[in-house]
Amino acid sequence: MSNEMNYRLPVKREPVPPPAPLWQQAAPVVIRGAALVAAGVIGEWLLRSATRKAVSIPFSAKKTHAVAAPAKPAIVAYSETVVVHRTIVRQG
Repeated sequence: MSNEMNYRLPVKREPVPPPAPLWQQAAPVVIRGAALVAAGVIGEWLLRSATRKAVSIPFSAKKTHAVAAPAKPAIVAYSETVVVHRTIVRQG
């Protein structure tokens, strides 16, 4: 039988930083999402403003008729339907 004993010396390890909290991991995604929503709202507002001006320009010219037609209230209807469906299938 051998008199030698196997000794294990401790290994020096670099300290591992703790994982970041979930809110720090999600913050960049939330910021990007908020920026995209803000950009969409601003873009829609600009598009509606430009459309409103483009439509109103032909009607803003002075009429040269001797008798002006009575002004009728404008009826504007706008309808928008947005449907988003996302399906993620993972096989594992």
